[in-house]
Amino acid sequence: MAAMSKSTERRASGHVRWGLLLFAFLCTLGLVAQASAQAIFGRNKVVYSDREWWVLEDGWLHLYYYPEEEELARQTLAIAREAYDDFADYFDYEFDEPIPIILYGSHHDFKQTHVTPGFVPEGTAGFTEFVKGRIALRATGNYADLHHLVRHELVHAFMLHEMADIHNERGLYDYIGPPLWFIEGLAESVANDGQPDSDARMFVRDAVLHDGLVRIPELWTIQGSYLMYKEGESILDFLRLQFGDRVPAHLLDQWWRGDQFEEILKLELGLDYAELDERWSSYLKRRYYPEMLSQRSPGEFGTRLLSDSYYDSAPKLIELEDSGRATLVALSPRGGTVSLYEITLPEEGDAQMTRIVEGGRKAEYETLPLFRSRVDVHDKRLVAFVAKSGQSDAIYVWDLQERRRIDDFAFANLRQLSSPSFSPDGMRVVFSGLAEDGFSDLYIFDRQSRALRRLTADPYDDLHPEWHPREERLVFSSDRADPLGGDLALFEMDIASGGLKQLSSGRGKDMEPVWSASGDEIAFISDRTGVRNLYIYAPRTGASRQQTDITGGVYMPDWLGDDEVVASVFHRGNFHLYRFPLEQEGAGLLQSVEATERVRDPRAKPPLLDAPALPASEDTEARAYDVDMGLDIVSSVVAMDPDLPFGSGAAVGFSDILGDHEVLGHVSTVGDEFKIDDLNFGVSYTDRRSRLNRHYGVFRVNTLQYQNSLVPTRLETRTGGFIGGTYPLSTFRRIELSSTARYLKRESSFDFLDTPGETWLWSIFASYVHDNTLWAWTGPRRGNRYNLTVGQSFDLLGRGFDRQSLQIDARHYTDILGSVIVANRAVHRQSFGSDTQFFFVGGPNDLRGYKWFSFQGERLTLVNTEIRFPLVERLALRLPFAALDFPSIQGALFNDMANVDGRISDTGWIGSFGFSTYMTLIPPLALRVDWAKPHNFDVSVPWKVKTSLSFLF
Repeated sequence: MAAMSKSTERRASGHVRWGLLLFAFLCTLGLVAQASAQAIFGRNKVVYSDREWWVLEDGWLHLYYYPEEEELARQTLAIAREAYDDFADYFDYEFDEPIPIILYGSHHDFKQTHVTPGFVPEGTAGFTEFVKGRIALRATGNYADLHHLVRHELVHAFMLHEMADIHNERGLYDYIGPPLWFIEGLAESVANDGQPDSDARMFVRDAVLHDGLVRIPELWTIQGSYLMYKEGESILDFLRLQFGDRVPAHLLDQWWRGDQFEEILKLELGLDYAELDERWSSYLKRRYYPEMLSQRSPGEFGTRLLSDSYYDSAPKLIELEDSGRATLVALSPRGGTVSLYEITLPEEGDAQMTRIVEGGRKAEYETLPLFRSRVDVHDKRLVAFVAKSGQSDAIYVWDLQERRRIDDFAFANLRQLSSPSFSPDGMRVVFSGLAEDGFSDLYIFDRQSRALRRLTADPYDDLHPEWHPREERLVFSSDRADPLGGDLALFEMDIASGGLKQLSSGRGKDMEPVWSASGDEIAFISDRTGVRNLYIYAPRTGASRQQTDITGGVYMPDWLGDDEVVASVFHRGNFHLYRFPLEQEGAGLLQSVEATERVRDPRAKPPLLDAPALPASEDTEARAYDVDMGLDIVSSVVAMDPDLPFGSGAAVGFSDILGDHEVLGHVSTVGDEFKIDDLNFGVSYTDRRSRLNRHYGVFRVNTLQYQNSLVPTRLETRTGGFIGGTYPLSTFRRIELSSTARYLKRESSFDFLDTPGETWLWSIFASYVHDNTLWAWTGPRRGNRYNLTVGQSFDLLGRGFDRQSLQIDARHYTDILGSVIVANRAVHRQSFGSDTQFFFVGGPNDLRGYKWFSFQGERLTLVNTEIRFPLVERLALRLPFAALDFPSIQGALFNDMANVDGRISDTGWIGSFGFSTYMTLIPPLALRVDWAKPHNFDVSVPWKVKTSLSFLF
């Protein structure tokens, strides 16, 4: 909607005008826009289908779900009921209002939520928001993961509500909450009952053993990182061990006694940060240093393949030559987005990497899962990999020789796909699929007949299937032997009969199996010793042998010939690719249990292998969801007209539990004194239930129009209504349409520029927006942004207020040399008609070296080029009263050019060049200093130095 303010109008004859009015009115009845002003750029949160929602209520627990996931919803409610009883006892606190829990069957469905207006990152499993206390979470098909996630988020709910009640009872409403490491550490520690999982132990152990542990007083420097979460959990586990299991709950009870956590810590436990840090770090050293005597670094078992570190994952062999030269494919986030790379390992020297498919830039490759899914290779040529495309994942087949995609397939009911594996002839693919109901099963897709066959149909998590290199059988990992405990075992399936054979058993997670080229052995990963290590299973003997015993962790192995394995290894805070030579059978580090064989129909009920039934809330009656609006805290301003109002104001907003319905109200004034005639007000309603965001509203706007040197030249009052719509074509592209009808009254003006008077105006606007830019805190790094907007306003009474407008805004960003960014922008804005609009240029946002809005006209062309580079990567200060972490300081060489033409200005081409330093405060807002040399391509003026708050383009 912001694009409206850059539009212009033209005159139309009466019969054409009314004909267009009727046509556009009929067109726009179903096309409506978002309630808040739509930015001219930005990616889109796409709702792919309008869901029917239901509610299960159990006491204060209200669980919202859609019908396809009812079985999962009842399991989730049973978990929540048990967790609520546990935490009510632990925190000694009971709720007196409902706890809304919104359940999504997959992460891709979760990304469509409107509980939060922002985007849900790939690594986010759930969140608890502050305004309405809502818990939103997604399933993965794994019951144990769901159990942990529900408990984790309910800890947040208990903490937030209890702290609010304790402070409200004492009349304290501006208290400072706990640090983030305490908030997340408490949730993990209590949810896990003080027993961290193997990944948590791996991160902390690696940090302790390799001097990477961030001390408690400095944890703010890694705010929001995964290591901060895991260190927070470790600190809370230590507090519970040293001072009693309920000490975190006691600290929350007493939070009202101080302003900072360190102050509470001193009052209640007699410790400051430094003392707690010394005790905690000493405890961790006593716990983990002895492991150095029995465990070794990955370099003592194998060889690191790449000299740099970019969280490389899922390696798969393409070809291995007799000389030892090998070619692999792997996933890596180098370059800022997860992409598919080809890696050549020469006989000597550094490996070479070539990007095959770039993720995060196109709709068909919106995201590539880094650790959730493996890739597969067939016949040294075809690569199968998974990428999110639209509402769900798709499997793509890429031809390495032709360097193009030759096949792809997705399925309506399967949201997430994982680990595709080719059949021996390459014409079929087996994979793991997470359905709309939130359960994970195995499927086979025939690339010739395009037929999909379901291999399993049960509530268990079936992962990482791998087709035997010669036979009609596969191996996979599943929790079907222990769904409640979450342990994983290896299973073999006969594809023709569907019969299962359990290959491993015992405590721990046996996962990510892969056949050797001969089909005689299986490499897999297991954390049965508490650390993720590489194992080899021999089907002939039914025994496995341990190949590594490292202090980090091994992920996603693949075979390099018959006597080597390549894998991703966590070591020294990062993931690296290693190749490990294998011990021969009988010489492994550890022998495991014999296999247990049971053949069953995987589609049969009751559950397979006598696993315990999953608990569910069967007796709770469901009801249809009723929209119930509640008050929100609103910071945005309603956009209601092509010209936005000036002046201060207040906004209130209401939304429902799901965030699909929103009502915004806005009141402001254009004057310094309160006058009824100067008031602006507006009310809008937005419906976000479907892909098309519908938006309606009414308004009254007093607008000060500026024509020259920011001196107001006319006051307009506009009263009317609007209807509009935003339709996202993908995450990266959208179409915006809107229509506004209003009564205009213009009280004063410059007569030679425009006409005073009153009339009825009707406007239509259309925009096409594309944005696939990759952002860092310092600004856009790579990608393109386009906005094309056209507008037409009709004076329905024929009094000379017609306008038309055109806006083209194109931006391109390229990263070179890693951290050096070349940014280009080209803008053209033009106004036509008898009541044209003026566009302004000048100042640090567009034409540096000139005063703000120095030039104005009906036609504006602007071209900017910047070369951005880091000057100071990080500036962190620890002061006695606070810790300050400043953003990095960037430098930029710039060249600005503009041409302004119209009734006021006719500048010809003017410009400036120079140097800038800036610090990003909140992207894209930056504090900057510009040294600019203004010129008109003939005569230049002295250098200008200006400090400002401005926006990065």
